[in-house]
Amino acid sequence: RTAYDAIVCGGGPAGLLAAVMLSRQFGPAHRIAVLERRPDPPPPPGDAAVWGDVARFYLLGLGHRGQEALRELGVFEDFERHSVAVTGRRDWQPGAMRVEDGKITQAKKEVTSRVLARDKLVGVLHHHILEHYADTGIELLYGYQAEPVGFGDAAGEEDAVTVRITKCEETTTSVANDGRVVASQDAEQTCAVDAITSKTAFLIGADGSARTVANAMERHDAVRRRTLHPLRRAVAPRPFAVTRFTDDNAKVFKSLPVRLPPDWPRGLNYSARSSMGIVLEALPSDNAGTMCALLLMDPTAPLARAGIPPAELRAFLDAEFPQFTNLVSDADVAAAAAKQASALPSFRFAGPKLHVGRRTLVLGDAAHTVKPYYGLGANTALEDVRMLGEILEENARDVPRAVQTFSDRRAPDAAALVTMSRNMDRPGKLFFACFLLPLILDGIFHKFAPAIFGPNMFQMFQRRGVTFWQIQQKKRRDRALQILCLGGAAAGAARGLCATVGALAGVTGRSRAVVSLGMAVVVAAGASLRKMAGGKKVAAESK
Repeated sequence: RTAYDAIVCGGGPAGLLAAVMLSRQFGPAHRIAVLERRPDPPPPPGDAAVWGDVARFYLLGLGHRGQEALRELGVFEDFERHSVAVTGRRDWQPGAMRVEDGKITQAKKEVTSRVLARDKLVGVLHHHILEHYADTGIELLYGYQAEPVGFGDAAGEEDAVTVRITKCEETTTSVANDGRVVASQDAEQTCAVDAITSKTAFLIGADGSARTVANAMERHDAVRRRTLHPLRRAVAPRPFAVTRFTDDNAKVFKSLPVRLPPDWPRGLNYSARSSMGIVLEALPSDNAGTMCALLLMDPTAPLARAGIPPAELRAFLDAEFPQFTNLVSDADVAAAAAKQASALPSFRFAGPKLHVGRRTLVLGDAAHTVKPYYGLGANTALEDVRMLGEILEENARDVPRAVQTFSDRRAPDAAALVTMSRNMDRPGKLFFACFLLPLILDGIFHKFAPAIFGPNMFQMFQRRGVTFWQIQQKKRRDRALQILCLGGAAAGAARGLCATVGALAGVTGRSRAVVSLGMAVVVAAGASLRKMAGGKKVAAESK
């Protein structure tokens, strides 16, 4: 069409849910186009032949943020029917390789997380629209991309967004030569043919890593800023821009199907770490014990290469994960050995605003991209859609007011989410300083003064009604108070030590320097004796 009431760029979970939300807000006559680069619609979520190939699709875990969005927009029952509940974890520490060494920890969450393949969630939403919104103005256009070329903010320009729609060609076919569906993370498209122009009153960029809308918004604001007089530029609001972080802790992964024996508990996240730094994380794909396991490793790891001998991967599993090796078939080992490891996304966020003009915004991964370690990416994307719907309702469905309000509320969350997530993924000593030490301090201080200090960040993420920006501000205040407390304690200890040295010097008639040296010698000698005693105890136990 040459005109739509709304255009959603991106047919992933956030884009399809946004179409549902817009139809519910504006009514069935509202003309909504969802443009997705991939040419083929997703398979039905109940197609066992497709989704049984669990290693082809990476899994998402949806907690309270994502589930509340699906529930509010009427999709939760379909989602629940095709997902699996995860009630806890079973962990093996490095060096612990026996089955009985795996420690089970039940999750303490108000809302039980549920897991399904990312592409399966797309199938759930796609077929929900076909079933419940067939008579509405929603058009699902596969094999197309939308790129804004005018934002309606120039002098004399119509108050509408001008969008160039191009047809996309798949460079990797959506269906592989062997008939299997290609997962979204492995598919690539080229979109540069048969361009048409369309107008819309509302453009939502939900195209994830493609970021066609976000990139156009960034270019537009950069050009406008350069045209300003230097004095006006100095006081003008900061333009829309994408902050891209260099990935200083890059990881890649290979996926393996794992089939649990009957006596292993279901509904758990299985996790183990090897002596080589490779991590195995497995989530349930169904309730029958089929798991999708990811081997997370450095990009330079020998196992990350394509075409390694299957015997090499099998030998690694035998040596490092013997509790799992018999649960992976030779055919699945060969398939994993043959393929190249897939990369995880890098951290980035849009800001200091999420809109350009009066009628264009970005949400989901297009606004904030994180690594999928802590279940925050997809959950936050769906939460964006729910919040946008609530804001539209608050503003009597006035699109320009809703766009501005959404940007004001959600842009600080986008920056806070990505910044906090990146701090949890730093390498080496930065990991200890930015993540592990704060986690320890939060546990100690919250235990002794829960009215003053909040719980650790993971527990804060599970709290309803608390935004990421609020969590970030709370943690910054906690950290400042913790430093003051530790500094005060250190100063008090130093004063106490000085008083002790002075008292001993007065009693013995020696100088403070001599007394300090004597105390140091006594402490050092005590530590040496304790170490020697510990060594003798270990030797005796080994005999």
